[in-house]
Amino acid sequence: MCRLLAFASSDDTTLQSLLTPQEFENYRQLSTLHGDGWGAAWQAAGASVRQANSVERAVDDEEFLFITREPASASIVHLRWATSGFPVCVENTHPFTDGTWRFAHNGAIAHSERLLEFLSAERRAALQGSTDSEIYFQLFLEKAEALGDIVTGLRATVALIREVCGLGSLNCLLLTEGRMIAVQAFGATPAPTASLAESVGGADHLPEGHGEDYYRLRYAVRRGSVLVASTGVGGEDWRDLGDDAIIDADLDAGRVVIRRLVDGAELQSIALVNNSNVA
Repeated sequence: MCRLLAFASSDDTTLQSLLTPQEFENYRQLSTLHGDGWGAAWQAAGASVRQANSVERAVDDEEFLFITREPASASIVHLRWATSGFPVCVENTHPFTDGTWRFAHNGAIAHSERLLEFLSAERRAALQGSTDSEIYFQLFLEKAEALGDIVTGLRATVALIREVCGLGSLNCLLLTEGRMIAVQAFGATPAPTASLAESVGGADHLPEGHGEDYYRLRYAVRRGSVLVASTGVGGEDWRDLGDDAIIDADLDAGRVVIRRLVDGAELQSIALVNNSNVA
């Protein structure tokens, strides 16, 4: 279980400038709990996507501060709290990549080994680590390629995992050149409140946003940008993303579309240029 943070913008900006100082510090401090590594991927206008992965806690790592000050038009950031049985190593830190897409996941998939039979030999060989999250990523890549569409591939991947493995949070972030996607897909999966409380010595010591809403994603629209984050980060202008929804940011078109995951229906459109809702 992990914490997610992302943005897409009309122009190059920095994560630290889009967040208030308190919001940024809230996220950084979450790595005292989600302390099994961090990773980020980002793209500046006209440049290729860059990436960093670390097994250090973000709160202890100077590189985290440096990267969150890097100008970019889109970025995804991940704080890892390793699922039991999956070791802490660089190969298991998010985001994962196939050289084109970057992928970060928040959740756990029971019996994820069942999904291996749905991967081609090529996709199985591409696995670098041992996590359920990386299997989820490779399955998405296979579905998207077969179906010829990213959002359709995501919908098919989520449906297959739910059918084969049952409940589990499938929240994720994806980044490729010119596009950033955030998915909220946890269904009826209960928040891991007991495990969270045990890890910090009791529920009274948990950070904000670590209760029953733990798996919810929220978003904010600021200064030509859309921000997406797990709970425990944002303030009053952050809105809850609806159940089973996709935020799809097309940087070249300067447009963000929020869709229902189940059928792809458009719920809202946001223009990155002037932050106006045009739905």
